[in-house]
Amino acid sequence: MKAFKYPAVVVVILLSSCNGDFLEVTPRDQLSDETFWRDGSDAKLALNGIYDLWGGQGNGDDGFPYSFFLYFADSWSDDAFNQFGGWYETFAQGNISSADNDLAARYAELYQIIRRCNVFLSNIDKVEMDESEKLMMMGEVRFVRAYEYFLIYYHWGEAQIVDKPVSPEEQNIPRASTGETANFIISDLTFAIENLPIDQVEEGRIDRGAAMGLRSRVLLFEASPLSNTSNDAAKWREAADAAKEVMDLGKYQLFQVSSGEGYSELFDTENENNIEILIDRENNSIPNHGNQLVRLLSTNPSTTTFLVPTQSLVDDYDAYDPTTDQLIPVDRSNPFLNRDPRLDFSIGHDGSSFYGTTLQLDVSPLSKSVTGYSIHKFLTDEFDPANPNNSGVDSPVNHILMRYAEILLNYAEAKIEANDIDQSVLDAINEIRARAYGVSVDDTGSYPEITSTDPSELREIVRKERRVELALEGLRWYDIRRWQTAEIVRNQTVSGVHGDIIARQFDTSRDYLWPIPQREIDLIGSEILEQNPGY
Repeated sequence: MKAFKYPAVVVVILLSSCNGDFLEVTPRDQLSDETFWRDGSDAKLALNGIYDLWGGQGNGDDGFPYSFFLYFADSWSDDAFNQFGGWYETFAQGNISSADNDLAARYAELYQIIRRCNVFLSNIDKVEMDESEKLMMMGEVRFVRAYEYFLIYYHWGEAQIVDKPVSPEEQNIPRASTGETANFIISDLTFAIENLPIDQVEEGRIDRGAAMGLRSRVLLFEASPLSNTSNDAAKWREAADAAKEVMDLGKYQLFQVSSGEGYSELFDTENENNIEILIDRENNSIPNHGNQLVRLLSTNPSTTTFLVPTQSLVDDYDAYDPTTDQLIPVDRSNPFLNRDPRLDFSIGHDGSSFYGTTLQLDVSPLSKSVTGYSIHKFLTDEFDPANPNNSGVDSPVNHILMRYAEILLNYAEAKIEANDIDQSVLDAINEIRARAYGVSVDDTGSYPEITSTDPSELREIVRKERRVELALEGLRWYDIRRWQTAEIVRNQTVSGVHGDIIARQFDTSRDYLWPIPQREIDLIGSEILEQNPGY
């Protein structure tokens, strides 16, 4: 049974009552903090409520758009195009504004989760329960709060830091000064690391490796050009050390199966919670508590899917000749011959296999894609081509938010940027490449092994490797933003098999941050809540 999915209604009321402003947390229900926070069972119910909202399940206030906020992020990058447009494509074209209602909703949802965390942390000391269990729960909640603040920080810059429940009269909180948000996030994660167990006490709960993994991601961003203008080698070394600490746990490794198709099968329902997963979010196969992305994003003959891969992404998969053990140019007359296996695992294209059939450009589902490509990556065993919408019931497969491959790439990138290149850097990249080709890392004649130690070459290699390994998992936008290459790759025309589709724009002086929603500025006052430049 999957844990943490059905919090009592009374807990949701207690944790999330509000009058429309994201900072208010004072419950309007008759139930009070004094009557609820009694024992460990109350604390567990309150923790359930946080996991449920963080899980992004259900509709409206239950966080349904939040899942899409994460998984549709690739449409903001050069990897994917959103065929239904909306605010995702509006932003991708450089037209976002502070009056955008969808943007305001995303901003409010993140603070809504933070609000639940703050209510929990402000009341947990009242509960009579085992102290170590209490600290563990606090560690889980502080992880979730750190996760939400990182999303705010990454998209909007320095946040309004709220670490306790506040009344309407206490809402006029200015944005943090430079560096304060990152320090707050790291503080929450440090507490979580110190108080969480190595292994989950229940399936679906956050453990120490998850907190350490998120810390690795945060520190990589803090060392990057966007955050660290001095390119301080010490920051890169700190990021490398954070990734290495995860590696040294000895708990995680790249998932593989006997067929050599571990890269593809790690996303299957039967393999969820596998040895590669650091962070995921639990789903159940019932309406409003399942993973909709399988049927809304993946190759689907009966409907037009939301996201489709771009030609730019397809072009970044190498061609490799196993007879010569060399990378080779792509054969334009047979463009999918000898390509990196991750291309077929991730992307549906003309001639690829789909549940026993061969896809063709002029036949659904590819005929419904403006780029001529579809997403294969998240298809699961439950998907039925005869009933591709699954009668409206969503997949039980978990949302993977972080896996060990990212940690290896974080480590390699940070070491390269710190100019501390050694064999461990090459090993980290080669381990990922070997898994993609279904062979042992020692079988260097069967995959394109990395041997170069030139920093410039390795920088381009690791960035390309991140793109193809983590393709369509919602991380590309975050990478091109922190590398400050968005101004290059986003100022290009989206194209597909049939040619150009739409031109996009990126304003370097403005678009690396999103606008603070105007309605929040109007509530608090522009003299307190400062808008980002250019909006």
